[in-house]
Amino acid sequence: MTSPATTVPERIARRGQWGWYGYDWANSVFTTSVTSVFFGPYLTDAAERAAGADGFLHPLGIPIAAQSFFPYVAGLSVFLQIFVLPTAAALTTRYHRGLLLAVFSISGATAATAMVAVGETDYALGGVLFVLATIALGGSITVCNTYLPLIAPPERQDRVSAEASAAGFLSAGIMLVANLIVYSNHEALGLTESQAVRIVLLTVGLWWLVFSAVSIWMLRGHGSPAVGASSQVGRVRSYRMLFAALRDLRQHPAAVWFLVAFLLFFNGVQAVTALVGTYAVEALELDLDQVIIAVLVVQFAAVIGTAGLGRLAERYGGHPVLLASVLFWCVVIVVGALLPAGSFSGFMMLCVSAGLVVGGTYALSRSVFIRLVPRDRVPEYIGIFETVNRCLGFIGPAAFGVVLQQTGSYRAAWLSILVFLLTGAVALIVGRPRSERTARHV
Repeated sequence: MTSPATTVPERIARRGQWGWYGYDWANSVFTTSVTSVFFGPYLTDAAERAAGADGFLHPLGIPIAAQSFFPYVAGLSVFLQIFVLPTAAALTTRYHRGLLLAVFSISGATAATAMVAVGETDYALGGVLFVLATIALGGSITVCNTYLPLIAPPERQDRVSAEASAAGFLSAGIMLVANLIVYSNHEALGLTESQAVRIVLLTVGLWWLVFSAVSIWMLRGHGSPAVGASSQVGRVRSYRMLFAALRDLRQHPAAVWFLVAFLLFFNGVQAVTALVGTYAVEALELDLDQVIIAVLVVQFAAVIGTAGLGRLAERYGGHPVLLASVLFWCVVIVVGALLPAGSFSGFMMLCVSAGLVVGGTYALSRSVFIRLVPRDRVPEYIGIFETVNRCLGFIGPAAFGVVLQQTGSYRAAWLSILVFLLTGAVALIVGRPRSERTARHV
């Protein structure tokens, strides 16, 4: 079967690949600078200032421990995407992908930019903007991933997927350097710590907005819907298509097992990504500027690690390399729970280790799953993959928040992540296809 990527001139296909890399470059700064580093501690401080004498908040009359507010918000922002992502994936067959990508990216970048207005006690405003930005981010990535079969033939999809992730980590690293300069020198710049964080949030939103526009422009020539599709797909039908595709998955047991494994182990990865900054500040008692330095190192380690895992996958197969990465994550969690308070060097080594596998875990998951489903239905199943990724990834952060509220221990909450990683590894082993070659459908 001819890949869609072969139906356009090579020059346009290459430009499309660079445009696809460009959207990772544009949006990855939000996940790193906002979700992983700055916004968690900032929103937690705002929640604690706004809390009552008992340390609890009562949004909508619901009692929530102030220290658990951000984990709950992170979990909610992921869960709510279940109402957006199936429609986003289905609408790529009705509307031009560039238009949809523009709508989601502009919405997310605008919400991120608006975070500059979150004051030192405005925990509710901060929570709402974070949820909106994260939902829009999920929708934009779902749409963007449906470009993969259009810009790369099957034999290049592993490499293209890994290169996109590497571009995102490089971009996030560059932005973190700028963030670190502003935050570390805020007093010399005449800024309070709060003002410095809000400037960081503003620049992240603008970065996302500007480079999204460049990416969408470079992707022109790709993403037009099939002729006649506009009369066939609506909001209700998008869910019907999702459920029909899920029923059809029963014919591909290796893909089913992989989705189960991915749901489990990537919940663990998402919990780490969302909460590592808060964990470092609250449990390891590190300063935020130390956390920024460590996470900055992760970005550049991830560029090298993602490229390396991509090469290993070409040689040994994506599935075994991915399994090794998940097991390595288990070691990272155990070591992180045992780190003594104030151990910046230990935290730095931990972050470098995680950086070597964090990019490749998602990149290999995406490309391995594509090889487990029929080639002529890859865009449809990418929608399912991202729905599992984005809509059901709330479980890990939410579990972290529940354990934290019940035990009052960040270390116990951190260890709860290990459950997701270990069970995910078991599912990968149980559902492993006989070979990647036999799992490929023509």
